[in-house]
Amino acid sequence: MFRLRWSYGLLLLAALGCRKDVDTFQPYAPTATELGALLSDRVPSSATVSTFSLSNLSTDKVLETASGVQVFLVDTDQLFAKEGSGIPTPCSTCPDLKIEVTEVLDKGDMIARGLHTIGDSNKVFETAGMIRVKANCSGQALELLPNRTLKVNLPKANTSADFWVFDRTTEDTKPWNISPRQVYEAEWPTANGATQSGYELLLSQLGWSAAGRFIPDQTSSFCIQMPTGFGEQNTLTYVIFKNQQVVLPMTFDLGKNLFCYPKMPVGYQVQTVAVSKLGDQFYLGKAQTEVGTNAIFPMNTQLMTEEAVINFVKGL
Repeated sequence: MFRLRWSYGLLLLAALGCRKDVDTFQPYAPTATELGALLSDRVPSSATVSTFSLSNLSTDKVLETASGVQVFLVDTDQLFAKEGSGIPTPCSTCPDLKIEVTEVLDKGDMIARGLHTIGDSNKVFETAGMIRVKANCSGQALELLPNRTLKVNLPKANTSADFWVFDRTTEDTKPWNISPRQVYEAEWPTANGATQSGYELLLSQLGWSAAGRFIPDQTSSFCIQMPTGFGEQNTLTYVIFKNQQVVLPMTFDLGKNLFCYPKMPVGYQVQTVAVSKLGDQFYLGKAQTEVGTNAIFPMNTQLMTEEAVINFVKGL
């Protein structure tokens, strides 16, 4: 009996000794928030933000950015109130009125600023452009008075109908709200006497607004599968439409180990993008595909420099 037990012990040790090595993933510190901050800091051009300083403004005024976005200040003594107070702040009594206009007209800027084209119930919309207008008087944040609107002209060489104003009440990543205000196709004269075409938006609040229209096509779940070790803690993933201004961040499903979007319009040509940072190393995944029904698309990543990742996002 002793010999049998001893022989079994030798066999067990031999089996353990011959066991193949098991691949393990080296855990890294969470970097997704760091990646978002890096893109926000490095990608947008300084030319996309225009600040106008005005003093005791008592007449109507049109503010125009370098790219031709126009913001109309009309009836300026009955336009703004101190934020949260409802107390009117006449522009004529403000010695230091600052209006800041941020314009987001391409997909790379949307990603960098944490923006997307998601409406209520995860419905996808395309956009003709996004604008943020902020105002303050001597450092005090302002808001529009009730029943007042701010007219904005958004230049666009080729326009189309059925766009509406979308807006957001906060600076977070929640879906956009569609307003009851239609966006109008318009033309206006430029300073050099030419005619500019584009969109006219009437905004009922300051902050972020967009010209958008929902994509009504059939939808389905769409997921991408990343290599082992790439998850929500270290990776930002997006689906970008090829021929529309559509940017959709994807959500990580831990149970399936997939990044997914639940209501993706079917039949569109898209680019999938994944930006990751593991330790001190940056990775970029990118691929072209067409959205199918309940699709799971495998994504590979490549080791890249930080500069290469930034330049890629800028070029989207």
